Amino acid sequence: MIDIGKKIRERRKVLGMTGVEVAKAVGIGQSTLSQIENGTSPTLDTLFKICNALSIKPSELLADENEPSLPPDLLQLIETAKKLTPEERKSITDMIKTLKG
Repeated sequence: MIDIGKKIRERRKVLGMTGVEVAKAVGIGQSTLSQIENGTSPTLDTLFKICNALSIKPSELLADENEPSLPPDLLQLIETAKKLTPEERKSITDMIKTLKG
């Protein structure tokens, strides 16, 4: 079974966002977001707004939990890398290659 609330919480933490920040971006109360993160099913409209606030596709959020997924620290690394210029990404990649020998 897909635990949407858990995925929302994990994604929010990867992005370094608080529940208050996400709730405000979505237009719901923080207590409502907390209920969703703890298992209450959101409306479809709210789900789409949450996905938008967390910069995630609904299909990613609804993906089967049994499929292998990246750990939160790698997801955070990817999110940070998305903000880098191509030159910065190349420098980081070269640095990682040097570390791994």
